[in-house]
Amino acid sequence: MRIYYSIIASSLLLAAGVVDAFTSPNSSSLRHITGGCHHHLSSPQYYSATIHHKSTPRSWRSTNTLLQLSSKNNDDQTKPSSTSKIDQILSQLTSLFPLFVLGASITGSIIPSTLNWVNNGNIISAMLAGVMLGTGMTLEKSDFGTILTNKQQRKSIPIGVLCQFVLMPLSASIIGRALLLPYHDPTTMAHVGKHLFLGLVLVGCSPGGTASNLVSLIAGADVALSVLLTTCSTILASVVTPLLTKFIVGSAIPVSGKALMLATAKVVLLPVALGVFLNEYFPKLCQQVSRWTPFASVVLVSLICGGVVSNNAAMWTTGSAAVAAGGGALSLPMLILLAVCLTHTLGFTAGYLVPKKVFGLPERTARTVSIETGMQNSALAVVLAKSIGADPLSYLPGALSATAHSVIGSGLAAFWRLMDSRKKTNDNE
Repeated sequence: MRIYYSIIASSLLLAAGVVDAFTSPNSSSLRHITGGCHHHLSSPQYYSATIHHKSTPRSWRSTNTLLQLSSKNNDDQTKPSSTSKIDQILSQLTSLFPLFVLGASITGSIIPSTLNWVNNGNIISAMLAGVMLGTGMTLEKSDFGTILTNKQQRKSIPIGVLCQFVLMPLSASIIGRALLLPYHDPTTMAHVGKHLFLGLVLVGCSPGGTASNLVSLIAGADVALSVLLTTCSTILASVVTPLLTKFIVGSAIPVSGKALMLATAKVVLLPVALGVFLNEYFPKLCQQVSRWTPFASVVLVSLICGGVVSNNAAMWTTGSAAVAAGGGALSLPMLILLAVCLTHTLGFTAGYLVPKKVFGLPERTARTVSIETGMQNSALAVVLAKSIGADPLSYLPGALSATAHSVIGSGLAAFWRLMDSRKKTNDNE
């Protein structure tokens, strides 16, 4: 347990350092985009200042409020309005996504009673549906047509989607079969590894990470492509995620492909479609609501992860004791954490090397695909496991994944940004 909390503390410090580095007053490029939290993290409008060019859809080139806020930030003589201040506060809070997830997970493990209510009924499913609804409210029907007609993205998008739905599921399958599937409880000898394996596979098959677009921005990647890939993967997940999960899990554990597909449609496809409908007919309302959705999504995902951890709080203490009594090398919590971290690390690595080395895509594109591949919709993995009546242990990989991919992704983005800074300095010399 001490080792586990040491890892959490180290991750917390890393995330805090990354956030501090890129939300400080000197980080003007980040403030330029996140200065006004008017749109969801994965919304095209949210990154309109970055992707303002002719090849992007008309609805993605709205620069109004974001550019005004950026101008106010850079003009010392202009006093920001109260609305701008609120937007800046929301933006900074949204950037603390890894810390919120970490905090909720730690709270759930130490004081389970504070977050146990999240597991009642269909609260978790409703929370994720709310996140997906917020995403849909930032999209327009024309955006989906652009995905098919944009010449610049015709090569990058298929490769990116392929990496998302092949590399991460493959990584989860390899790591899961090696570390989790063989696991038996040391005291009861129950085969609990199959439940953990299912949870990890669901993580690997659930692309579309909530914070991937923000991390792409920090990493100096192609934010426009990141938004497109997030949109594609979110929609495709309604069909592909259940089929992939059923295929990979196979006979290891009985899973209903039909139940998975229905659950995905309820928490992803329908909320997103409703959001697109609302944005089509009530655009002003959606614009106002979307101002708050990024931070609301952070809170909801954090509550989901904290609730899952609280529901399995006993495992964090009994798991270590049981393994110690049985002479095991790793406690169950550490084993799950190791498997989750290795899966995401493999996804980030392969997601960078395959586009760059195999398909010859440029550096910025390779970074984007890496981030989109390594960062997953962990909350979706939790909801799907819960929706099909899986063992509560299968929720844990998803809960830990939200923290793991946020910290690893932020660290990777910081590394790339540092490399770019050094290269620029050397070129100037």
